[in-house]
Amino acid sequence: MRTIGVTGASGGVGSRVVRELLDRPQPPAVVALARRPEALPATEARRADYDDPASLRSAFAGLDTLVFISSDGVVETMCRHHEHVVAAAIDVGVPHVVYTSIVDIAPDSRFYYSPGHQDTETWLRASGVACCFARTSIFADFFVETWLAPARATGTLAVNAGAGEMSLVTRDDTAAALAAVAADGLEGVIDVTGPEALTGADVAAIAGVEYQPLADEEYRRRLAAEGNPGWLVDAFSSMFRSVVEGRFAVVSDDVARLTGRRPQPFAEFLRDEIARS
Repeated sequence: MRTIGVTGASGGVGSRVVRELLDRPQPPAVVALARRPEALPATEARRADYDDPASLRSAFAGLDTLVFISSDGVVETMCRHHEHVVAAAIDVGVPHVVYTSIVDIAPDSRFYYSPGHQDTETWLRASGVACCFARTSIFADFFVETWLAPARATGTLAVNAGAGEMSLVTRDDTAAALAAVAADGLEGVIDVTGPEALTGADVAAIAGVEYQPLADEEYRRRLAAEGNPGWLVDAFSSMFRSVVEGRFAVVSDDVARLTGRRPQPFAEFLRDEIARS
């Protein structure tokens, strides 16, 4: 029986991957990896702190596959975390890694997190470990939490996305694809996207709010005025700049091909979210 470890198992994607793996008809042995394993539901759990390399080496021992959920926050911290994870996986001889990268991976990208993902993919390729890079689009859940919830309160979605398109994908669909790749030991690159590419105006119309496209500097000023730290201003504004440049518009059938189900359209996802709230 394959043993699959999932980092970030208390988070929005990692917790869903654990559930997807355990719900398979013939589930593998699943090890939930988190900084605070005592907070996880009943399953085998190990402490895995991205800032504690010794904990990572201990947590990764005996795994056949590691589902590596990327870090976030300040990019320098993200890169340090990723270096620790890759080094630990190499040190203990993990034979297969599934890494959550992003579709905006091009070397000329100006998205705040893109260089960190590029570096991590490079490190993993150079390691000789069998890898699958699951390049995700923008999470629909995150978009609703961060931008649409305030927009529904004010009546206006105001971001610097112009007329660019984005293939919003749910965390549930992402987790299902990651679980399929991990369980089958697949290698290569997959694009984890929603089934359609939507503009900011499309998203606003679905949510029943107005759309106000902002210039980059105006959006940055608004973010700063709201008290956001500089790194977050850079991350949010550069993400929407990438949307304008078409870097999050890719639509792939990889989720459907791997999971046997269609990825959820954004309108349907939002309807369900509103019904649950």
